Amino acid sequence: MTVLDPDFLRSFLAIADTGSYGTAATRVHKTQSTVSAQMKRLEELLDVALFERVGRRNLLTPEGNRLLHYARSIVRLNDETFGAFRPKQSRETIKLGMSDDYAQAFLLPALARFSQRYPQVEVEVLTTDSRSLRQEDETGGFDAIVASCSSGLGELEVLRTDRLHWIGRVGTSLHAEETIPLALWADGCAWREVGLAALAGSERAYRVMHTTSNAPLLRAVVAEGMAVTVGPDWYLAPGLTVLAEMDRCCPLGEDSVGMRVLNPVISESLSIFLDYLRICFRSPGETLG
Repeated sequence: MTVLDPDFLRSFLAIADTGSYGTAATRVHKTQSTVSAQMKRLEELLDVALFERVGRRNLLTPEGNRLLHYARSIVRLNDETFGAFRPKQSRETIKLGMSDDYAQAFLLPALARFSQRYPQVEVEVLTTDSRSLRQEDETGGFDAIVASCSSGLGELEVLRTDRLHWIGRVGTSLHAEETIPLALWADGCAWREVGLAALAGSERAYRVMHTTSNAPLLRAVVAEGMAVTVGPDWYLAPGLTVLAEMDRCCPLGEDSVGMRVLNPVISESLSIFLDYLRICFRSPGETLG
């Protein structure tokens, strides 16, 4: 009887997710040659071609797409079965601290991928502003934190860099008013400080109308045409636009988001989760391997 090794299928899923044998090998903690040999054997067992090379990426063939659903189910059931018989005291929790805006934009794909592989591991996420992250950091409770590299949280591994923009509602001209109404993140946020410094440097009058650490609320205030805010391109949503004229008058420059790993003991599951975060935060235009 022919048996499909879940380990082979795990490597198959990693290639399907990343488009790269090299990146997949890193994700599953194997060498690239081992992953290549696994895929060759899997194709021999199924008597089909699973991937085709398109540019720098390895894309699924029609037969590869057929296998995708079965592979995810087999790997998930394998992990769930193993987790069901694992001693309760070995249950692991990963604690992550990050700003709410980054969580809204980038975290969900990492959580989805991780939960498929490690359904028995709990991920606890505290979303708050940079100042609160600095206070929590001092307690040593986080496994890792993700925040702006200019937020005073020490040396961070850079995950991505974005140009900051002034953002407002489409069709409004609040930025042309004598006193510009602002909706900003809570005091201590790097974007807030950059925006206020740019306005001061250009001698533009402003009033802070709304302050919050809740990303959807801030976006809604701007979308209602009550104020303008600061953010990168990925913060845009339907009805919002970059205020190019204000960008020219009060340039904001760039901001990088980074990660700092605080737990000195890196378990396999924590290592995989951190790799998923790195992939999901990858800057536009950067390949996955």
